[in-house]
Amino acid sequence: MKWGELDWGLPLSLPNDEGGKEVPSVLKAEEEIAKFTVDEHLSDVERTVLYLNGGQLIQQRHAIANLPTVLKGRGRPAFDAISQPLKAALNRLDSDAQIATAEAFATIARERLLSPVDLQVCILPTVTRNINREKSEEETDAWLNTLFELIPLLDKEVLKTEVLSLALSKGDVEGVVGSKTICVRILGALAPRLTWEEIERSFFKKALSMCQDVDHHIRIASCNQLGAIARIAGRDVVAKTILPELFELLNDEEVQARVASLTTLTSILDLVPPEVRKGQVMPILRNHMQPLELDIAMQRCVARVFGQLVTVVKVDFEHDDSVLFFSCYKHLATKADTELRKLCASQLPAVLRAATALAAAAFSQQFQDTLNNLATDHDVEVRKTLAGLFHEVARVVGKDCAQLLTRPLCRLLRDEAPAVQAVLLPSLTATLAHWSIRDEARRDAAMGELAKALLELESGAKRNWRLQQQLAAAFPMFPQVFSSDQIYEHFMPLAFRYLTDTAAAVRPVAAEGLVCFMRYNRREKHRAEVLLRIVREFCRGKSFTARLTFVDVATYLLRRFSSRFIKDYIFDLVLELLYDPVPNVRLTATGLLPSLKQCIRLPEDVDLLERLNSAMSNIMTDNDRDVSQNARATNEQFKKTPMRMGGAGGGMLDMNGSMGGQGGGGAYGGAPASGSNEADDRRKEEEELDFTFTADDLKEIKGEILQVGPNKNKGAPGVGPLAGKSGVQRRPGGLTPVGGYDRSSNSGAGMANRGGGAFGPGGAAGPGQRRPGAGVSEDGSGRGGLAGGPLGGMRGVGGPGVGGSTSMPNSRISSAASSASGPAGSKSGFGMSVPANLNSPGKPGVPASRMSPMPSGVTKPSSPLLSNTPGMGGPGGQSGVRLPAITTRASPALASSPVLGSSSSLSKQGSGSAMGVGSRLTAGAGAAAGAGKTPLTTAATVARKPTR
Repeated sequence: MKWGELDWGLPLSLPNDEGGKEVPSVLKAEEEIAKFTVDEHLSDVERTVLYLNGGQLIQQRHAIANLPTVLKGRGRPAFDAISQPLKAALNRLDSDAQIATAEAFATIARERLLSPVDLQVCILPTVTRNINREKSEEETDAWLNTLFELIPLLDKEVLKTEVLSLALSKGDVEGVVGSKTICVRILGALAPRLTWEEIERSFFKKALSMCQDVDHHIRIASCNQLGAIARIAGRDVVAKTILPELFELLNDEEVQARVASLTTLTSILDLVPPEVRKGQVMPILRNHMQPLELDIAMQRCVARVFGQLVTVVKVDFEHDDSVLFFSCYKHLATKADTELRKLCASQLPAVLRAATALAAAAFSQQFQDTLNNLATDHDVEVRKTLAGLFHEVARVVGKDCAQLLTRPLCRLLRDEAPAVQAVLLPSLTATLAHWSIRDEARRDAAMGELAKALLELESGAKRNWRLQQQLAAAFPMFPQVFSSDQIYEHFMPLAFRYLTDTAAAVRPVAAEGLVCFMRYNRREKHRAEVLLRIVREFCRGKSFTARLTFVDVATYLLRRFSSRFIKDYIFDLVLELLYDPVPNVRLTATGLLPSLKQCIRLPEDVDLLERLNSAMSNIMTDNDRDVSQNARATNEQFKKTPMRMGGAGGGMLDMNGSMGGQGGGGAYGGAPASGSNEADDRRKEEEELDFTFTADDLKEIKGEILQVGPNKNKGAPGVGPLAGKSGVQRRPGGLTPVGGYDRSSNSGAGMANRGGGAFGPGGAAGPGQRRPGAGVSEDGSGRGGLAGGPLGGMRGVGGPGVGGSTSMPNSRISSAASSASGPAGSKSGFGMSVPANLNSPGKPGVPASRMSPMPSGVTKPSSPLLSNTPGMGGPGGQSGVRLPAITTRASPALASSPVLGSSSSLSKQGSGSAMGVGSRLTAGAGAAAGAGKTPLTTAATVARKPTR
């Protein structure tokens, strides 16, 4: 039946072949299964003994390969239990198992899994016994390598009595070639552990005599060990005894002996006295710079050692020697042998260093064509070798890289072999560090080709995330290489795409690049657009992965920008993420709190400290177990992080309230806080003097951060920009977000009245202006203030005389600023002040809320921050907000703060209001304290110290 005639509707009938063999069953017999079954309760040592005693071959090999793991942490007792079964297994196992055992012993010695005494007692006898036996060359090499790992760890007396005696016994005149080879190899390994007198007395003459052996294998092995002996012997012995032997071997009839002699001679050139090197060595080296007269093996040897050779002898060059030596190298780099060109490519940086030491313009005059030829070589291995060393070539060429190396670099970036790009990209940052053109007007023309090559490389990467990660790692260097417009046009979209549409491992690297692009952008409009995109697409992104990405961006913003910029633009955004509905976002954002604390300077940022303290207390009581556990672990670092003190004295305030210049508890991923951090922050502020925004852009940025004006409530009606999918305000564990403050002076004008500052001209703020969500006591109207806890005022707490109007709980970020009663004592809140025309339309005289009202029906009655006790204060018995605890559990007199760690006398001077119970930074004398206990305190009141 033909294929086309097969009826697929009928069952397929197979021919009944009576003479066919029976198909074996795939099922295993019970006894066969039982034979391979091992008790799961056996320890690693017991299982290893079981395998070695009677296991299958594959089980025995597994036990041998797993010996280092079994001995790790168990030591000598475990080896004693295994030694007898292992010794018995070695007598019957094949060559592969012998080699595996030798490699396992070498690993044990290399990783110091046994003490030197135990190595001597347990492993050395087995090694020497196997070296003495007649074995294959591979087995002997494996056991010799194990011995070489043991020699640096053994006692000198043991080396003399056991190892040296073993070597000398193998070097008898009547011995076979393999035995003598073992002898000279052991002697070379022993030389660094012995003194010259011991070497001369024990085996120096024997080692020299073996260089004259009739067998070329022994001559080669002896020549390879002369370098180790020469290091101990010193200059005089090298010049008088060792050099003549090497010169004789350079004329040996066997090419491999000549190769070994030239290699050893190059390695000890620095030990040869200068006059001997110039009078005896240089003539011989000149003879070897005629590549046409050399065998291919000698040509490869010359190429392999050329960089090291010319580095030493360049000081001995005469007038034509540089031309002779470098011409030889360039000729070898053009030979047809692929291995030869690969060796020349590996030596190019060392050759360039030697050449430029003789003439500054050596590269452009002699090696430009050689580099171009190697970069366009038809063999991919040659190009890979050059790509891996290109950053070293750039370091040698220096300031002329942009002119001389751009073309070969672009060629390697456009290479059709992905392996070449994979080798080049990890060192791209170090390479581009030398592409610096100070005149930005020239960068567009000079670096346009390089920008195109990088974009072509990225477009060919497709979904290769490793290549994308390596390219993104070079982004921080781009502002030094490319102009601001080139970066904004070509690489800024790339950075945003890497943050949204690529593997997770690429995002943190791309975040650092994006921050650098924004920091060094020259155009105010571009800066504002980037900052607004960061806020809208990441901090306020609909996807939780976007908000996680904002944590990465904020981490690098904290490292690149001054504390002033962070407090003005990033502080509020980070605190928002602590109230994200996704636990992973809250967990990740918690790690930024110690860094935010380092941005605070007292006493002007005392309100920020209150908010940060409250945020840490709130997140430690999160409903999610992982978030709360991580917050408590972070709180230990948070408490130890010192704070900067302003004023003439300055300094750092540690967790005990003492002043000092140094402090522990570094920033998130950064170094510990210290006086150098203070100087670094001042330097950043000075550099940011030209980092400004236009008035319109600054107004839009403030509005976006505060979520007022046309950007407010873009979602469903009644749901704020941080509302969850269910329309309920985001409050993990029923916590209310911590508010935003203005970090300006006490004049009431806010940040917009700073006269421009470092980041923008600012806008005028009227005396009646209030920040969104602020209580009426903060607008200068003279109404009574409220006890200003970390989360702002409480609704209805106290009577009319204390203050009946407060910030409402529907504010996304509530106020934490203390305010005084009466017009004279009022002050603006610590937050970005917003012009009056940014208030929510349709509600004249009412500040624009940063979070839409939360329906009362969805409020949790058991929320730790909302009290349902009627008549707590104020007309109507409205339910009040219970302040979260700022202090950790302690006695009332010694309540410790998550910020300071212990009692502190810090307070806002001149404040006429009272802090809420549990506030660590107390108000001035005469303030009324809140009455209710907070969730984390054990007493109704906390001891207060008066304001200094």
